[in-house]
Amino acid sequence: MAPLFLKRNKLSRGGEGKTLTESFTERTAGIWIPTVFYAVGGVFILAFWALFSLSAYHLLALGIASLVVAALLFTLSKWAYWLGLFTFPLLLAEFAYALLFSVNLAGWDPNTLVALFNGSLVAYLVLLCFSFLLLVDRRNVLKSDRLMDRLHGPASSATETETQSGKPS
Repeated sequence: MAPLFLKRNKLSRGGEGKTLTESFTERTAGIWIPTVFYAVGGVFILAFWALFSLSAYHLLALGIASLVVAALLFTLSKWAYWLGLFTFPLLLAEFAYALLFSVNLAGWDPNTLVALFNGSLVAYLVLLCFSFLLLVDRRNVLKSDRLMDRLHGPASSATETETQSGKPS
């Protein structure tokens, strides 16, 4: 028999099989920080796209992808991890290239506007890496696919009642 301190905590009332940690919400700082970052980053990318070049469709796609990752993180969908994993190198390359181009074209600090732009790119890259690490760390929380559960909800509940009763309802 395992010592008492090695056993998982069980809920005292009505918690058959549930642990104490499962009863609380799974949206910790490890999920909220990437959610907010991807949402703000998506708006930043879309604003950059709208202000500077409407023909840069890759910025439109990356901005929309960032907003989709934020929405999927908010719903704790497992697709947030995969889309975040796929878009991370694209976002990293895009912003590193934009920073390199800006620094080579105008330098680090020729005026306040360029310095703010370069600073925003550096802050974006640092927060992107931090959010990606949090996303990878909390990937076990993203275990459900709420979108697919909603799409298949009524059909799966009908098949469950058929298998329980032994005949179609």
